[in-house]
Amino acid sequence: MNEQPHDPSLEELIQKLRDEADDLEHIREAVLQRSTPLVRSIIAADFSTAGFTAEELFRPGYLGLLNAVYNFSLARGNTFEEYASNLIKGEIRHHIRDQVRQTSVPKWMKDLNRQIEVAEARLLRETGKLPSLATLADTVNITEEGLAEVFKAREAMSYVSLNAEMRENDPVFEIDTSKIRSKDATAFPIEYRIRLASALERLSNVQQYLLQNLFRPNDG
Repeated sequence: MNEQPHDPSLEELIQKLRDEADDLEHIREAVLQRSTPLVRSIIAADFSTAGFTAEELFRPGYLGLLNAVYNFSLARGNTFEEYASNLIKGEIRHHIRDQVRQTSVPKWMKDLNRQIEVAEARLLRETGKLPSLATLADTVNITEEGLAEVFKAREAMSYVSLNAEMRENDPVFEIDTSKIRSKDATAFPIEYRIRLASALERLSNVQQYLLQNLFRPNDG
């Protein structure tokens, strides 16, 4: 009597995935099919109050699963379920925050944040300890009051509650640019650069509007 072909378990498939077996593409497809319920279970357990339908959240969750399957070599000792769960949750969180974040963050604010982060990393590398606010202020030549204002805005622009009801109380992105000033005199102080960047961004918004409407058909 002929034996029925062995149908590998998910654990066996994942081991083959880890070992990068010859039929890797077939194995990846099989792992994807077997692991799809993980996406739905994560949505039900962690995102049921997010204010989005399970079907909408399934799409970004599946992207996280795809990432896990095709980049399992980056799991660094984690089990497949641990690694995939982290990527699935990350993609869903990113989707929710991208959809509900209503305030557009100015590009100059993003660039200023990047400058502060680079300065912080350099000071940590050079001194072996995290810098104080005063040290960081000296390094980026912004007053301590100005840095405190930037940090306040950073918190608001980066935080979005994953709970739909709690989201109504999320911090509002506001920034008092008058508080962001150069600490020491310079030929082109930060307050002037912010004004110029803000003016250029407003001009860019007008240009984008004109571009989007240039070839729109007439209603009449």
